[in-house]
Amino acid sequence: MSNESASTTDCDKKPRVLIYCQHVLGMGHLIRSMAIARALNGCTVVFVNGGESISGMDIPSWVTIVNLPPITSDSEFRGLSIHSKDTTLEQVQRARKNMLLDLVDHFRPDVMIIELFPFGRKRFAFELLPLLAHIRLSAPSTKVVCSLRDILVTKPDQTRHEDWVVSLMNRYFDLLLIHSDPTFQTLDETFSRCQDLRCEVQYTGFVTQDSDLSTDIEKTGGQPASDGVPLILVSVGGGRVGYELLDSTVRASALLVPTVPHRMLLFAGPYMPDDQYEPLQALAVQHPHIDVRRFTTSFQSLMRQAALSISMAGYNTCMNLLNTGTRALVWPFTGHKNDEQTIRARKLEQHGLLTMLDPPDLRPERLAEKIAVSLSSPQRHPGHSINTHGGRETAMAIERLVVQPHNRTTRTTVASVRRNQPDHWLTEFKQFLDAKEAEGRALHLFLRDDDVDEDEDSLKHLLDLALARGVPMNLEIIPGRLTSACTAALKNALRADHALLSLDQHGWMHSNHETEGRKCEFGRSRSFTQQVNDIAQGKAILETTFDELFFPAFTPPWNRCTADTYRALNELGFQVFSKDRGKDRLTEYRFAEISTTLDLYTWKAGAQMKSAHDIVRDLMVQLDRLPFVGLLLHHKVMTAEAFSFLDQILCELLQRAVVQFHTFRTLLPLTREPQTVAR
Repeated sequence: MSNESASTTDCDKKPRVLIYCQHVLGMGHLIRSMAIARALNGCTVVFVNGGESISGMDIPSWVTIVNLPPITSDSEFRGLSIHSKDTTLEQVQRARKNMLLDLVDHFRPDVMIIELFPFGRKRFAFELLPLLAHIRLSAPSTKVVCSLRDILVTKPDQTRHEDWVVSLMNRYFDLLLIHSDPTFQTLDETFSRCQDLRCEVQYTGFVTQDSDLSTDIEKTGGQPASDGVPLILVSVGGGRVGYELLDSTVRASALLVPTVPHRMLLFAGPYMPDDQYEPLQALAVQHPHIDVRRFTTSFQSLMRQAALSISMAGYNTCMNLLNTGTRALVWPFTGHKNDEQTIRARKLEQHGLLTMLDPPDLRPERLAEKIAVSLSSPQRHPGHSINTHGGRETAMAIERLVVQPHNRTTRTTVASVRRNQPDHWLTEFKQFLDAKEAEGRALHLFLRDDDVDEDEDSLKHLLDLALARGVPMNLEIIPGRLTSACTAALKNALRADHALLSLDQHGWMHSNHETEGRKCEFGRSRSFTQQVNDIAQGKAILETTFDELFFPAFTPPWNRCTADTYRALNELGFQVFSKDRGKDRLTEYRFAEISTTLDLYTWKAGAQMKSAHDIVRDLMVQLDRLPFVGLLLHHKVMTAEAFSFLDQILCELLQRAVVQFHTFRTLLPLTREPQTVAR
């Protein structure tokens, strides 16, 4: 599998499909996703491979491969790994995310297929959440599909995990394709929230590999596989797990061959470590009837010739068994409390389609007996009625989806309100930024959004902007009104990047306690004791809810408070105080004042957004004169046009190397510098 450039010039009239597949341990996800790509022969397909590449894999002419810098994991899924000594994991993650965003912009897919996520691959939220947000904002015509296998792995925090899945599926996805036959295995057997999914859900049947009959027939021991001696085919998928099965099978074969002549062809997998593969070869070379190899592109053809298959119980191997009818002994993978293969193998055994091996069966003597019994049984298992046409039915579902309108009316985006022609203010802003870039002086900005309490669409829209553009934001949370759904939305976004959002405190209940004059929660009518108790109560809630994700910054509701409020913040250990910028900064307390300098709205006659020209004019003046500029946002009142304007501003700023966006945490050191800039 080699990188090829993704182009939209060839076959432009065909539906354009972008497939994302991330395999981290074995190669089953890759094999199944590639089978789907082969079935999409009426489309132009770009296939994004996020794991290690497999050489020799047959790629059809309508498929272009894009290999991301590979990321893998170990058998216990304890962490992510890269295979380069010249880069860090963080650098690889950043490069992959940018490659995906650029690919969507360049290829402009009609359909984006994402394999497994968000039902799995949560560790890849760093690139997939920005990708989904980017599609929602900048490619609203692209339909998003989740491609899902038959059985899901139970999580330690299953309830919270299912909340995460439902939230993301309902916001970003148009279709869920379950590659299973519902008469054999349904999704609700391993996922309890199916009824809460608002997108369309379809069962496709099981996806199987195309018949791989080849003119280059595999040989074992220099003899064709049809010479009358039974062939035993042994495999463990990618090879990162399953060494015990291979080692035991070789030893069992050596015990059995004097009484039951046979030949054995064993595939260790392209990813088996050398320190396991080499001893396996050394063991097998002592027995002329055993041949050990890494990988083959003709696996299904070999299985048709085999008298017996010995393997694990992965999705693709089991589908090969269904297609070929070959007798089989399977040993399910159970690492990391994974019961997926056990569930599948047990059901297939109940249908009389294979025999499961238990851990004691891996003793060579016991396994030799099992092999002998299997070879003496009928050569092919009885027929079955399980639907294995998943590739074809997936292709038909994708082609239908392309011509359908979006089935979610909530999918309004900033892209839908952008103007085709640049505004005059935008031209001036570009020229200003060109001049600042020529000067080479860093421009520091931060965004502060107030009144975060519910998971309303406008907040999710703002979070999409942060994710898609990679812009840090400071979110001021009302602790006494914070809902569990809002908490989940914030935590979901932070899975992409913990440094993306600063979760700060915005008063207590955002309640007005003044009987006359301007509204204020911490005003003259509140004593010091009342204020410190309210603030402490809110701080405790946010610390408990968000733990280390909470940052001790405080913004008073309506940007007003008293000297008692400052004393309370000092006593409670807050590091930052933020309101709208006044003439003089607070300097006599342990916390630093980092206040906003530019509000997008006026409030005297209700919330009214300022004109784009006025905002940009003030922004340019402030960038020219102040050491840092703070933009005050109000997601609760922002319209689609306001979000569009904000997105245009952010995209222009992000193109400039001299511009740096901050959270309060990263901006705090700059507050110790002088607050004016020499001109």
